[in-house]
Amino acid sequence: MNWRIILWPFSLPYGWITALRNLFFDLGWMNSKSYPLPIICIGNLSTGGTGKTPMTEFVLNNINPGKGAMVSRGYGRKTKGLVIANPDSTVNEIGDEPFQIFNKFPGIKMALAEKRELGIQAILKMNSADFIVLDDAFQHRHVKASYHILLSTFQDPFYSDFILPAGNLRESRKGISRADLVVITKCPDNLKEQEAQIIKNKIPGKKIYFSTIKYGSPQNSVAMQNPVAPQDFAELRILALTGIANPKPFIQHLNQKFKISEHRKFPDHHNFTQSEMDGLTKYLDENPNRQILTTEKDWVRLKSKMDTHYLKRVYFLPIELKILFNEEENFKAEIKELLENEIVGRYYFQNGQKAHDLKSDDYVLKSIEMLTNLKEYKTILSNQK
Repeated sequence: MNWRIILWPFSLPYGWITALRNLFFDLGWMNSKSYPLPIICIGNLSTGGTGKTPMTEFVLNNINPGKGAMVSRGYGRKTKGLVIANPDSTVNEIGDEPFQIFNKFPGIKMALAEKRELGIQAILKMNSADFIVLDDAFQHRHVKASYHILLSTFQDPFYSDFILPAGNLRESRKGISRADLVVITKCPDNLKEQEAQIIKNKIPGKKIYFSTIKYGSPQNSVAMQNPVAPQDFAELRILALTGIANPKPFIQHLNQKFKISEHRKFPDHHNFTQSEMDGLTKYLDENPNRQILTTEKDWVRLKSKMDTHYLKRVYFLPIELKILFNEEENFKAEIKELLENEIVGRYYFQNGQKAHDLKSDDYVLKSIEMLTNLKEYKTILSNQK
């Protein structure tokens, strides 16, 4: 039994407050603002560790690549207010997860802001994106997103969880009603369809996909001239280092592939102290034949604090999201269709036309084809404000 269940009495007022807040938004008593670009919100009902970063990377890489922008709070950054990511941005300026994404997609337009509205306005002024991915903003209802992708892990599904502090839910399970699509993340890659159906039965009325994490071979950009070959890692004893919300799947994978001598576990977005860094370098000095293996997110924080001499022996495992049951193309098509419908719906609303006239409207057909270049569409909206 989870000992936190004894905290249930404290969860009641928290649940009432979040429910009242959602009611005010639903009734229009609190303002939700729409914007002249489709916005895809990626979030969850629980407190982190559901795989938002891999999902964000998947959407940016597969939905009209090069045309997406990202707005994030930039959790863990040392800056305040609005920050626009640029090639000189550091992990302390924009946060570890945005820094990781920005380095994978160098041309992406990215804004960091506690108030997401400021970030969205900044992206709109750039006039170079066809859609915006809003990171970790399912509860940020001041922005009226076009589409909500809600993530929940296979190991800790939201329907078996409780509201904080008795559990990890930020709001009631009823919040699932706002989701347009649900992805059960971090599933075993050999998940059976019968198991998936049991989960689907517990989330009626929603389109549900299942995803897993695909791990790559150990990488280290600092040691590219003299790397440890992936096959050699299997024979080495390594120190596993994690500073993520849910390290269990990562450690399970390492145990299947490598020989773990020690696991040093830190909180999510952990800012490594000098004492902790000294401990890592001491470990490497005392164990010259061992390496450190960490997550991609931890790597971006470590490499700014560790001397290159030691960093050559710190590797990370790149990850990517994989949709199970051969439904990846359906998943991508569904999101693209959403963006297309968003364009069509807003166009017709602004012009007082009916949706069944779609096929006769050459402009709309041109606009939704491959979601390329929405400048005409944005011009129409701006002229009608």
